Amino acid sequence: MRRSSWAVLTLWVVMAGLLVSCGGGEPSAEPTPVPTPVFVGTAAIAVDAVSGGAVDATTVVTGSSPFDVDIVILSVDPGYQGYQYKLEWDPSILAYDGQKHLMPAELSICADPVLAASDIYAGCARMGGETTITGPLNTVTLHCIGTGTSPLHLNTLTEDPAFGTSAIAEMGFFVDTALTDASVTCQG
Repeated sequence: MRRSSWAVLTLWVVMAGLLVSCGGGEPSAEPTPVPTPVFVGTAAIAVDAVSGGAVDATTVVTGSSPFDVDIVILSVDPGYQGYQYKLEWDPSILAYDGQKHLMPAELSICADPVLAASDIYAGCARMGGETTITGPLNTVTLHCIGTGTSPLHLNTLTEDPAFGTSAIAEMGFFVDTALTDASVTCQG
């Protein structure tokens, strides 16, 4: 199976929540709070403003031709079974053209990307076992529609508990993931 829905990634989150807060009792009229994520290990994920090569924090783009940025896992210890990311940009400066999963190390169970005007959610996982592979995970293609500087911001799990950017270990535990954003300056 090459693609699946967000259900695969969400299932890991739900399983982790159930492991942490197995409870019972009567249903409550109160809204159910989002469970606090359980973290194991450490990782670092960054946006590379210039696809390929070293991780670049900024780039300048002239005109409206499409350009690529990469989502890159810089480090991970001890390993991860999947990842998810939410990348945001300024929709008055940048527009989305597409994205592709690079599927390193058999990270081939990929959710269909979810797109909004100013962000994209995506991610992939392995069937079993963890990997320590580092490097580009996804390439996102954008183009300039305005002038100015747009952040390329990876949402944290605090900003978006369901789809914030993180490496994911076995059993749905999150890997404590440090994030590095980038920016694009668009010139006419």
